[in-house]
Parts: sequence; structure tokens; C-alpha cells
Amino acid sequence: MRQDPVNGRAWAKLLEPAAIASWPPREVHTIAGWRLRLTDGFSHRLNSVAALRFDGDDPADAIAKVEAIYRARALQPMFQVTPAVEPPQLPDLLIRRGYRGVVPTLVCVAEASAVRARCPAGAQADIREGRHAAFDDLVTAGSHSPADGRERLAVLDRLALPHGCLTAYADGRAVSCGVGIAAKGYVGINMMRTAAAARRRGHARRVLGAIAAWADDATLFLQVEEANAPARALYEYAGFTPVYSYRHYRKDEEPA
Repeated sequence: MRQDPVNGRAWAKLLEPAAIASWPPREVHTIAGWRLRLTDGFSHRLNSVAALRFDGDDPADAIAKVEAIYRARALQPMFQVTPAVEPPQLPDLLIRRGYRGVVPTLVCVAEASAVRARCPAGAQADIREGRHAAFDDLVTAGSHSPADGRERLAVLDRLALPHGCLTAYADGRAVSCGVGIAAKGYVGINMMRTAAAARRRGHARRVLGAIAAWADDATLFLQVEEANAPARALYEYAGFTPVYSYRHYRKDEEPA
């Protein structure tokens, strides 16, 4: 789907504050209006600068200060660049300083009612709400590493917003999970995971349907990497439409 850059910027201004609120890092700093998020170095959104507002005089000086803070914590300096980035010339400034864009990501929206119609949750007994060991195991197993999974689960420990952890079962086993997080009038979907042996059997659809039921009449949003074709197909089936894209600009440190 071709995205309208004007509408994309408007959507980013609406959704990025909700996305930031629903995915809290362990540590936050502010420099010239930019929000520096620092955690353990795995999730890009937990370890990058949300550049939605800039009230400084010199972006280059602000970037240098950002880099010093990330390096002091042994993290790679990284900025999340959306259509609502401030200042608009930030991507060019970052490229000139040796940053490169990585992990192009789509932000997609759908009405909860539409997702419920396309993805019925199934028998209530097969869906369990709440955080429990089986949910944690699914998130950890479906992450890039155990440490990556732990970083994401720790978000739930910090989260003060209303949220629902939903797990789908089949034959008595937990097979798929996801989280809906209510923030600023929207519900963000995160931590979608399906056990490797249970994929392509409709379990993730049931989880989406359960999250949509939990969300009532809200507008849902989620992020999906452009290269993740199976996930994109799932979300398209569920009724999600891309409204803008973003990528992270990362400065890979040269070896000593």
C-alpha cells in the first residue's frame, strides 16, 4: 500500500505518543526535547531516541550529547525516525555522522470491531487473560534471545497503563499470546508470539480477536517489520492497514 506522507505525519503525531507511553524503558533522559530511552540494548524502541519534539538551537550539539549518554551505558546510539521527526532534517544529519537506517517498520491500524469480525477468539475456555508462566515462556521463546525476552517482559513490570495479556490454548497447551495496552485513546498490540510447532493454525488470529474483545470499541495499532511477510499477512487478514513507516538510525561503533 502506498502511504500518503501528509496523512502519515498526522498519524505519527497521533500514534507515536501512545506507542511511547505503552512501551516504557528502564531509564529516560531528555535532551532538547528529544526523549532518550535506555534499557538493555535489545528492543529498538526501548533503546533509542524518540525525536518527536526539538526545542534546542543546535541539533549537531544535541546529537553529540545523546551519543555520550548511550556510550556511557555501553549502548549503540540510535534514533527512531518517523514522519513526525523533529527537526525534519535529522535523518540527513545522522547519515553525515555515520548513522545508517535499519529495520524499516510499518505502523498499522484497525478498528477493534473489524478485527473481532475477522478473527473470532473461539471458545472462552481456550483463551486465558492475565500474566502467568506460560505467557512468559511464549514471549521468551519467541524473542531473539532469552535476554531479549526478559527485556520485553520487564516492560509489563513497569507498565502503569491498563493492559491485557491474552494467551490462546490448544489441547491444554499455551500456543500463542499477545498484549493489548490502552494508551491515549488507542490500544497498542505488542508481544505477539506463537509457539514454533503451532504456527499457521489460526492461533494468532484467536489472540488478535481476544485482544480486540478486550479493547472494546478502541482503534488498535501495531508495529510490524516490513521484512516479516508472515506477520504482515496475518495483520492484513485481520483488517490492519499501514498508515506510516519508520526506521531506526543506528551508529555502529568502530572496533577499538
